[in-house]
Amino acid sequence: MKTLPFLKAAVLAMAVVATSAATTAQAGGTAPAANAVAPSGAPYSLLSRDNTVLLLVDHQVGLFTGVRDIDVGQLKHNVVALAKAAKALGIPVIVTATMPDGMWGPTVPELTAALPGVPVISRTSINAWDDPNVRAAIEKTGRKQILIAGVSLEVCATFPALTLKGAGYDPRVVLDASGTFSDTKRTVGLQRLAGAGIPVTDYATAGVEMLHGNTDPKAQEVYADLDMPFATLVWQMKNAPGK
Repeated sequence: MKTLPFLKAAVLAMAVVATSAATTAQAGGTAPAANAVAPSGAPYSLLSRDNTVLLLVDHQVGLFTGVRDIDVGQLKHNVVALAKAAKALGIPVIVTATMPDGMWGPTVPELTAALPGVPVISRTSINAWDDPNVRAAIEKTGRKQILIAGVSLEVCATFPALTLKGAGYDPRVVLDASGTFSDTKRTVGLQRLAGAGIPVTDYATAGVEMLHGNTDPKAQEVYADLDMPFATLVWQMKNAPGK
């Protein structure tokens, strides 16, 4: 029994390493080949704009009030920027909310403003994949790579990611376009995703991954939509008066 804490620590370390490796691959550390093998042993490929769907789950005003693991303003910026970039690239965006007329309230207005004409699918199921309208919207695209962000991370993003993977899809979770209500919940969500071999990425990495090349005609628009603070600063320095 004395070795039990050691075993627990080893398991935790393995989960953290798996999460870090997946994130590094997404962030452009060592890009895996088209048919590379992820740390989980599952086939892995980079996001393709021709095969990706963006699923945004429960970015609602009421839920945002409880977010504690990321600055709420930053969370709002990131999810809106990701939605704009996806729209610029022609990637289908599916937005869903849990009982928006109830206590969780409507989708944050900045997000709906960024996606004119995109309906918010109202549902009562906890897992977005269990809602027939959400499922039909995903299936209608014929695409297999599902980029997911949600509030909360460990439920609204993780539950559909797990079931989508079980259904034969290739889900990815956008960490900084998701939020949750405590550090414990964040840790639980990340460990569960790592254990299932589901990659975690960030909003800007996902955007440039789908863009693929800087000579793409959409590149300038996508970078503007992503609104990465450091990139904006560099651009301002480059174009400073009197240079």
